[in-house]
Amino acid sequence: MSVEIKVPKISEEGKSGVIIRWYRNEGDQVKEGEEICEVMIEKTTLRITAPSSGTLKIVKKDNDEIEEEEVIGFIES
Repeated sequence: MSVEIKVPKISEEGKSGVIIRWYRNEGDQVKEGEEICEVMIEKTTLRITAPSSGTLKIVKKDNDEIEEEEVIGFIES
């Protein structure tokens, strides 16, 4: 089963941003609630946590442009 890792929505306008960096690598085992990624949207830095435990699959890489609510990765269980 795959669980989506999404960029949170922080505004009504649907702003864009960038992935600053992933704290973990593709294929790493992560635990639910663990910080796995840092993004910046409209000068606001956010830390993304794993929505479940499992194997990390990264869709968007460091420095990639992103949109609010966009899927940037998955957790495979």
